[in-house]
Amino acid sequence: MSRFRLRFLLQEFDLPAGEVVMGRSPDCQITIEDPLISRQHAKIVVTESVCTFVDLGSRNGSKVNGQSARQPIVLHDSDRIRLGAQELVFFEMGSPRRAVRATGAMRLCSHCGAPYAEGAVVCPHCGESDEKQDETISGVVVEPRKTWVLALMGEVLERTMHAQKFDEASRILQRAVDEFSDHVARGDSLDMQQLTAIAGYALRLAELERKPRWLEWVLNTFGDVNAIPPVRLLGPIELAASANAEGSDYIRGFVYRIGLKARSLGSEEALVLDRLAFLGHKVGP
Repeated sequence: MSRFRLRFLLQEFDLPAGEVVMGRSPDCQITIEDPLISRQHAKIVVTESVCTFVDLGSRNGSKVNGQSARQPIVLHDSDRIRLGAQELVFFEMGSPRRAVRATGAMRLCSHCGAPYAEGAVVCPHCGESDEKQDETISGVVVEPRKTWVLALMGEVLERTMHAQKFDEASRILQRAVDEFSDHVARGDSLDMQQLTAIAGYALRLAELERKPRWLEWVLNTFGDVNAIPPVRLLGPIELAASANAEGSDYIRGFVYRIGLKARSLGSEEALVLDRLAFLGHKVGP
């Protein structure tokens, strides 16, 4: 979970009265790239005497200090606002003489690179102690870690799929797919770990929903980037293909497409491709 401070709220936007909108849209005053956050997720209404947090009907909701924030909530110093995979810490800046609390600063772990509260004895993400004192983050935005976003998305997806809310699961997954596609379209380096994680959720949904859409997306996407799925996806691919009449067709199409690109394969890649070729003629609902 990434955190950043809102202590700049009044100064940055030259308020004391107005609204600060937060969400994925670049039109928001605070833009946060997180597929679990709506384009206009929430806002903070600022007056001369009080700041009020208001959820804007976001799909995944908001929390303040761990409590659901579907209704407006008046904010107080050090309140923690949860949006998607992000946690924002709200600070009152009413007096310039106010001492900054130690809990308002963050450090970067030298072992795993994750940010965490400066006062913690060990990193809560990897459990390692950190003696470095010069990597404190104060008053800055910390980029959300993809692994946190995917982990939280996975938790939400597991709940929705277990409840057989497949339409909701598809909408959540589509956001992650769109974010991934945007990064690829911008020419960012391909993150195979991220693609594999998203593909795993997609194949699980294809199996449970018994619809081929997500199986097709997985195989098409790996084909588009000229990559062969890792061994860990072989089982999920077989289960998803077995649950859908078109499954074997998609697998055969992928094998043929990769074969046309005629490149040398590593031993693991060759094993996976051989297995997929076998599955393409075997699986069926």
